[in-house]
Amino acid sequence: MLKLTKHKLASLVLWWLVIIPAIPFLLVTIGISIYAYWPRDFSSVTEFEITEGTQYITLSAHGVNDSPSSWSDELQQAMADKTYPQLQLVTQQHQSIDWQHYSDNVFLCSVAGKKIGLEIGERLAKVASLKAIHAVGHSCGSFVVLGICEGLKSINSNILVQTSYLDPVSVYSGFYWDYGIEYFGSCADFTDNYIDTRDTVPGSNTPLPHGFTFDVTLLQTPEYSLVPPHAWPTRYYLNAYKAQQVPILYLGNANSLQSYKKGESLGLH
Repeated sequence: MLKLTKHKLASLVLWWLVIIPAIPFLLVTIGISIYAYWPRDFSSVTEFEITEGTQYITLSAHGVNDSPSSWSDELQQAMADKTYPQLQLVTQQHQSIDWQHYSDNVFLCSVAGKKIGLEIGERLAKVASLKAIHAVGHSCGSFVVLGICEGLKSINSNILVQTSYLDPVSVYSGFYWDYGIEYFGSCADFTDNYIDTRDTVPGSNTPLPHGFTFDVTLLQTPEYSLVPPHAWPTRYYLNAYKAQQVPILYLGNANSLQSYKKGESLGLH
């Protein structure tokens, strides 16, 4: 009789201290997952016109609570200016991806971003004239870039893909904390990554195992002293691209980095 009483007491303790408190968490988790994975129509973002005869396309995706005007539009304009001489005779298209409707929600942005990227990548894979792409993503926009690469490569592995990550967020679906670290750069022919180690966003201060990571923390000049750590890599990349100081895979200078070891953080000066 005493053993039965102890068993009941242990069961009550388990219910009140473990099971019952966990129920709200589980319900919230299930609710967030349903919301994030609910089918959506992304065509307003993914169905942009692809110019006939395009050989090389560049794309960039902003992050959470951001917009193309903060850096993406400026980057695409710099790319359209054909800053790199080797690309001047190539038929190009430049696309600044505006996905604010989905990126402004932290519970949705990673899942929606990857789905948007997958749809874009699958479309690009079917462009007969296309030889190479360069996709750049900041923060949660990194999942758009990952999706573009995976979608394209799943259909057409002959198109060269360069992915560039600017302070990428690693958390996927709110729960997979190391997802980005594990997968960013894994499907691309070449990946470069730019981080600020002062940033506390998961993944944004960590070298990527599948790419070449550049630590730009100490390169922030007084002119940009008010730019927060999470945004500094985007400004750094913009300036470095205009100065022809970043690696370009297609007909470019990316091969000069092959002597470095992937997964290590490379210092810049």
